[in-house]
Amino acid sequence: MRSLEPQQTLDGSGTYRNPELGELYHTKSGAVTESIEKYSKPLKVWLKESPVILDICFGLGYNSAAAIDLIRSNNNNSRIRIYCFENDTRILEKALDASPGFESYSLIQRFVKNFLEKKEAKFVDQNVELVMLFGDAREQIRNVKGEADFAFLDPFSPGKQPELWEKELMQDIYNALSEQGSLATYSFARKVRDNLESAGFKVLPGPVIGRRSPSTLAFKYKKTL
Repeated sequence: MRSLEPQQTLDGSGTYRNPELGELYHTKSGAVTESIEKYSKPLKVWLKESPVILDICFGLGYNSAAAIDLIRSNNNNSRIRIYCFENDTRILEKALDASPGFESYSLIQRFVKNFLEKKEAKFVDQNVELVMLFGDAREQIRNVKGEADFAFLDPFSPGKQPELWEKELMQDIYNALSEQGSLATYSFARKVRDNLESAGFKVLPGPVIGRRSPSTLAFKYKKTL
């Protein structure tokens, strides 16, 4: 496989381009900004006591780091568990050299380093537990223990990685979430929204960050913004 190509985004943070798919791992407008504004903030992850999060397509770990920072800044004593779904060691290796500025990013790097070097899938640091589910997310979703509160769905675009936007995975995510569970994704594609609704989610537009269209929020319960 070819090497990932580094790319700086407009907020100054770095990301990479996947050469096989021809897409960036984050929006050009800002990798860090996207991780905060499209996922953790609109879902208000800090309001849940001891949240459990599904970070689907973990990549550089920015979405997880943003969630940890926001939760800790609002409730330092809350326990956090994040299931990290990834299938490409190349992007995990890049995380070891990244410096996005998150306060918790050194924790992400130690977790990734342990996984890459020691094959340790579980990492615990104080009140944070990270679990690597490496491989096909459609299979690994069945290895989630208990119910999750939030899901970050962040694959490459539906045109490039359609298998991770199909109704079957949406249904498995729906089933893995608690009754009050919610999901965020950057895509506002009609097919994505239709598949989320078919799985049982209530779908609403999310923030507009770096694109003309909004992102998407999905809830297992009735929600109005």
